[in-house]
Amino acid sequence: MNEQRPQCAVCNLGGHLVDERITETDASRAVIVVVRHVPAQVCDRCGTTTITDEVAEELARIADAQQGSAVSGTVVVDFDQRHVAAAG
Repeated sequence: MNEQRPQCAVCNLGGHLVDERITETDASRAVIVVVRHVPAQVCDRCGTTTITDEVAEELARIADAQQGSAVSGTVVVDFDQRHVAAAG
């Protein structure tokens, strides 16, 4: 089965979107939240990364929830397991 991958809407390089897991960081607050294994689509040519609205909303919820977990520093969360590890 030859499945056609979606074409990148950003680049002019003929790239296609590939499902990958990425790391996102929210450093806009007192606690820096690093979320690993976030589902995304990445262009195989230009590297443009796209996430769905649902994933973006979940990232915001994760970042909000972690703000009370430490006074400052960094919190690392796995997107799928919601496993939290504090650093620094």
